[in-house]
Amino acid sequence: MALGFFDGIHYGHLEVIQTAKGIARDKELSLSAMSFFPHPKVVISDGKEQVNYLMPITEKEKILESLGVDTFYIVKFDKTFAQLSPEEFVADYLISLGVVHAVAGFDFTYGRRGLGNLNRLKQDSKGHIEATQVEKVECEGVKISSTRIREMLLQGRVEEGFRYQKLRLAKKMLELIKENPTIQGHRPYFFICYYA
Repeated sequence: MALGFFDGIHYGHLEVIQTAKGIARDKELSLSAMSFFPHPKVVISDGKEQVNYLMPITEKEKILESLGVDTFYIVKFDKTFAQLSPEEFVADYLISLGVVHAVAGFDFTYGRRGLGNLNRLKQDSKGHIEATQVEKVECEGVKISSTRIREMLLQGRVEEGFRYQKLRLAKKMLELIKENPTIQGHRPYFFICYYA
């Protein structure tokens, strides 16, 4: 199972998904992915912090499916979920789904106050789940992250945002984004985030 928020499906997310896909293939397992909604920052801040999502869940689901994900789980991230201990999260959301191997980025955490991480997942699962940690993926020495991409888009740095995405966009699409103030002024979900 690939674990993460996967907003925008950028290079870092692709590395997690492709790693999980390779492990699933080698172990002859189906590939699943788990994401969370709303963003943990929104819940933990009691709504004081809002997140401009790079793509709607429906697009995320389509793209994950096109990348070979067989089952996509979306977990409701609420106050109750945020209070689960790391061991409770592993038991209730991974072991109960039959997960035998989890893959996530180096900064993925789980459980109350983010105390759980991939280094302790095997222990939290009482030896039932193996874990693979994907190291930081960078672009020009900077960690690729959905947060960074959001910042660039909100500042109108659309072309810079493209470098953080694995895209095959026609030149016409790029011109459309530049010329259309509605697209440039709002979250350009499909154009920025679609992985083809």
